[in-house]
Amino acid sequence: MKLLAAVDSARQVFGASEHGYEPAPPLTNAELIEFEARVGGDLPADYRAYVTEISAHGVGPYYGLVADPELIVLEGQPKLLALAEQGCGGRSVLVLDGPQRGRVLADWTREGGEVSLEAESFIAWYSTWLDRALVEWMVENAVRIALDGPELAVELEAVAHAFDLVAQRTQTSDSTVEARDRAQLFRTLGYLHTRERRWDDARAAFDQAAAANGDEPSERRSLDLSRMYLVMEAYTQSIADAERGLAAEKLWHSTKDELRDALERALSAADRRDEALAVLDSRAADQHFSLSLHHRCAREYLARHDAEGAGNVLERASNMVNILGDASTHDERLAAVFDPIIAELSASGGDIEGAYLEALLDKIRGAN
Repeated sequence: MKLLAAVDSARQVFGASEHGYEPAPPLTNAELIEFEARVGGDLPADYRAYVTEISAHGVGPYYGLVADPELIVLEGQPKLLALAEQGCGGRSVLVLDGPQRGRVLADWTREGGEVSLEAESFIAWYSTWLDRALVEWMVENAVRIALDGPELAVELEAVAHAFDLVAQRTQTSDSTVEARDRAQLFRTLGYLHTRERRWDDARAAFDQAAAANGDEPSERRSLDLSRMYLVMEAYTQSIADAERGLAAEKLWHSTKDELRDALERALSAADRRDEALAVLDSRAADQHFSLSLHHRCAREYLARHDAEGAGNVLERASNMVNILGDASTHDERLAAVFDPIIAELSASGGDIEGAYLEALLDKIRGAN
């Protein structure tokens, strides 16, 4: 739990933005007596230990353990205790009596569905969530860690824990695992191998990801291999695979941008910097909802003392009506686009480039 809280600072894991990995104080003895009196008997031992020794509610599966668990009695069922909301009307419930006492069930009766077994015990349910959450975090961050290295030392511990979990999940025979999810698990395993420089294992995992028939299998295999060759410092091969993926007739926007990112990295590493800048410029031209690539592209032009190129990039961004994420005026966009770059130039002594951009900004404002 502490490891997840440390590495998932952006709260990427499902439900983490709600519970924030924050445990509540454990129940006092008096609170436990009151709780058990309310539900009409002793709590299952593992759940009782958890709420009295670790946390009464908060951090946990889905959106977290509810603060005031509801006692539920369904027709023809034993007493149940609501543990967590799953979303979309589903919830996890703990069986309090009868032959299934201690089990956790998935209850979808509020949506006209059924009750089914989720775990044999509270601790099994909770432990499964911890493993699932760590794998989910790893899936989201494997590429970054393989290409750029960990941002925090604690991420290395998370990678070590997650490796076996990811490998085990690629071997599951569970027919409910969608092809897309299975492909993503193999891709994640490939990037974990890439980080460890196990090239044959990485390629095999990427091949298995493509064979899983997820979304855009051949194009994403080209992307994966391009990234692997980038880490290998085999830049010619990295460039070739990225270009092969980009040659596909139809690409999701996200896949296209990831391929161009790989191509830009490989071109830059191969010291083909003008070509890399052209790729970055094309990526920025397609980014309509964030300033990040526009500002990075402008900085690259300025590093070449090309104030005109930087100005063109910034002016283009200011004309994108959704660049700030919501409705905004042209003047607001101009300020958000130009001011940070002009301020950076002023602080670094780039007076000539800064003067050019200020003059361009005045000209644009005057024309509008």
